[in-house]
Amino acid sequence: MSGECERLRELAPELALGIADGEERAWALEHLADCPACRAHVERMSGVADELVHLAPPVEPPAGFDGRVAGGMAPIPPRTPMRRRILVPALAAIAAAAVAAFAVWTALDDDRDLADSYRDTLAVANGEYFDAATMQVPGGKEVGYVYGYQGRASWVLVVIYDAVETGSYDVELVARDGRHLPLRELDVEDGEGSVGAVTPIPYRELSEVRVLDAMGREVAESELRD
Repeated sequence: MSGECERLRELAPELALGIADGEERAWALEHLADCPACRAHVERMSGVADELVHLAPPVEPPAGFDGRVAGGMAPIPPRTPMRRRILVPALAAIAAAAVAAFAVWTALDDDRDLADSYRDTLAVANGEYFDAATMQVPGGKEVGYVYGYQGRASWVLVVIYDAVETGSYDVELVARDGRHLPLRELDVEDGEGSVGAVTPIPYRELSEVRVLDAMGREVAESELRD
């Protein structure tokens, strides 16, 4: 890289931000006319500078701001090479932060879409949240899931996928105040089955969901979070 190219690279952040003085800008334009590599470098820096503008939220200045600024202005002393050496690392750090912020924003794009969809879904029935918990047989083996919805009309969905014998079972809800409330009958075939229904009380008031056989014995249960 030639000495002129090195000089241009030092000046590039100021060119990109539009703060280079007239003499430096004139020299830079003359150099850029004959140097495609430096021209591409300045274009990249300009793109980063544009991103910086979009990262800052628009804010109206307070009343009287322009007058206070004008009154406090003093003549700007001539800049020196030392000031440029200080400014260039600072601008490089700002540019790096802008690139990092843009990368994080892009990486989280799918999560933002999912969160928007989640809020929209809850809003349909004045819902507050969804929940999920594991269903286990005595001994702790996981055999299924319980899905719950807290909203204007709360509901529970019980899914069994393993280790429960073929047959019909009662699903019972246990309230936090100790009440036992029937839900619906669950049919299991080849270890699989599911049943769902609107709950007689809000979902947040439930503490457990139990699967009982014809004798009233617990086949599987799920403890719900507080």
